[in-house]
Amino acid sequence: MNVKKDILWRVIVSILMLVFLSVGIVYQIVNVQYVQGEHWNAVDDSLHVKYQTIPAVRGSIYSEDGSLLATSVPIYKISLDFGVIHEFHKDSFGSYKNILATRLANTLQNRTSDEYLTVLEEGYRLRKRYVTIIRNASFLQSKEIMSWPIFSAGRYKGGIVLEEKNIRKKPYYELMARTIGYINENHKGAGIEASFDEILTGADGKMVVRKVPGGYRPLENDMKISATNGKDIFTTVDIGLQDLVNEELSKGILDNGAAYGTAVLLEVKTGKIKAIANINNTTDGLREYFNHAIGTGYEPGSTIKLVSALAALENNDVELDDSIDVHYGSYKFFKNDSIEDSGHTRVRKMTYQQVFENSSNVGISITAFKGFKKDPVEFIKYFEELKLTEPLETGIKGEVIPSILRPTRPGWSGMAVPSMSIGYSVSMSPLHIAMLYNAVANDGVMMRPYLIAGIGSLGQLDEHYEPLVYNSKICKQSTLDDLRTMLEGVVQNGTAKALKDLPFRVAGKTGTSRISDNSEGYTNEYHSSFAGYFPADNPKYTLVVMISRPSKGRIYGSQVALPVFKEIASKIYANAVHARVPYSDTTALPNVLGGKYSDVKKVCKKLNLDYDVDARNQELVVLKSGEGELVGKRIDFQKNVMPDVKGLGLSKCLFLFENKGYKVRQRGIGKVVEQSPLPGTVLTPGRTIYLRLSTDK
Repeated sequence: MNVKKDILWRVIVSILMLVFLSVGIVYQIVNVQYVQGEHWNAVDDSLHVKYQTIPAVRGSIYSEDGSLLATSVPIYKISLDFGVIHEFHKDSFGSYKNILATRLANTLQNRTSDEYLTVLEEGYRLRKRYVTIIRNASFLQSKEIMSWPIFSAGRYKGGIVLEEKNIRKKPYYELMARTIGYINENHKGAGIEASFDEILTGADGKMVVRKVPGGYRPLENDMKISATNGKDIFTTVDIGLQDLVNEELSKGILDNGAAYGTAVLLEVKTGKIKAIANINNTTDGLREYFNHAIGTGYEPGSTIKLVSALAALENNDVELDDSIDVHYGSYKFFKNDSIEDSGHTRVRKMTYQQVFENSSNVGISITAFKGFKKDPVEFIKYFEELKLTEPLETGIKGEVIPSILRPTRPGWSGMAVPSMSIGYSVSMSPLHIAMLYNAVANDGVMMRPYLIAGIGSLGQLDEHYEPLVYNSKICKQSTLDDLRTMLEGVVQNGTAKALKDLPFRVAGKTGTSRISDNSEGYTNEYHSSFAGYFPADNPKYTLVVMISRPSKGRIYGSQVALPVFKEIASKIYANAVHARVPYSDTTALPNVLGGKYSDVKKVCKKLNLDYDVDARNQELVVLKSGEGELVGKRIDFQKNVMPDVKGLGLSKCLFLFENKGYKVRQRGIGKVVEQSPLPGTVLTPGRTIYLRLSTDK
């Protein structure tokens, strides 16, 4: 009996426990579902929903005439999700796999059709979720692949996954490469890319995505923040002049077996840098990898004698026809300190004009020493007033900080003024020398050299940077007149007589300086330079050429740098300057307008132009003027057949051809006017496309 009661109680207790447990479970279900429902839904979202970055498109860099110097080109990583393909296309995959393998091989050209068939069959059999087939497909390749069977269903039903990223392209390759610069993933770099990184970068956007099989799907809601694309940077550079300066400087470096060279061309009235070349002679050939024009400090040698002459004339220490005792080209200032001429002068006396024309170290240094030995700081002030002791604030990172010997620094002695007067014990960049000579050319008005013309977007300049006057008059007018006479005399009678036969007048100064290695003193290596402006009677350009460490027996500026200056100046003069289009208050239809349809559409709307073309935003189009409107067509690049690209700019042609594996070689600037091969030609893999561009309408 007791056993039965015991069993009965155990059963009752068990039932009660089950009842309480059931009630507890029901309570928890109700609590979780209705009371804590919002909380747990949020937790679920946090595990399956996230923000995804929408990358901003980096801005482009342009020359002043609109030529593209650097731009971002999209490439795509393409992967396949065979889990999705198996789920939605198990009935059709077997029918299409051979077709897809053949098309992938023909379009991407990175595997054979048999290899692609193996990838497709193995991926499908194992239901692999993420198989990358290419990492650098072009926009046109990806667009074509997305139109094929199965893949046309898209990422979530077709199993094709596209990941876009932008790579930086320099259409002119090594031309101005270091000045344009670079930027890495950590936003470290050099040149314009690094100096204006914040402006070029823009701001990334973000959107909410939910995890689904095969990846993440964007949610349709109001939480999307669109990306703000980077702004474009417009430089002052003329690409035609840049190409000319680059070519002639390269020849000069090779002809003289030099280590490196730099050349800077300024527009006299504004200080605009129209060309800036920096070329190193490496074991791999000529390369631009350091901006010597702004980043290398060097002792300029005789080109600095322009400052010494200005100081002497302003201080009333000398007149041009004064007789100067040059002691047959050698003079001892102190017991162990003397200065000698470099073989140009072997006479007792010269006029100060002749001293300058023949670059007499003795004549220049004696005049400076007599005028400023009691107050050498006054001599240094002339360098300061001419902005030769401070950075030039070009906006480009890496500017060298000039230096000059001062009484408070180690190394100061009685020889400081004579040494500085002939270009030693002072250090500055070639751009400082260009600014100095440009001021003389510009009737005494010193302009800040500048490289950035402004900021814009979609290839249009929105914010224009104005020229800046550093010094409205660097000296008295009488001094300026004398300086110009002296500089012209160097060409007519002195060390630069090789320029005398040009069909226009040039004013300038040669320079040669020994290179110091700091610890061991001066070496037997040299910087050779020439600084000048032309035409001398109505200056338009100032040009400085500096070539370092020539090794073929020629060392003087007149032998090494001057020939480069001569070639550049004569070719600029021969080619003249492109005439500017006169202003009109009416908008005329352009003959040709080409580019991405989305960009062309914006331009047409901004200019209030009528247009007619059937295309999508990302497709390339060319519009030509018709009767009262622009009419056009899409640029189709199907089956490796050469399209008609006349009217497109260089950047769009690079986008079209290079991402499909073809090489592009161009001549000229502007829009494409001639092409080879002709439209309709079947292209073989890796073929070179030749384009001629022109700014003519």
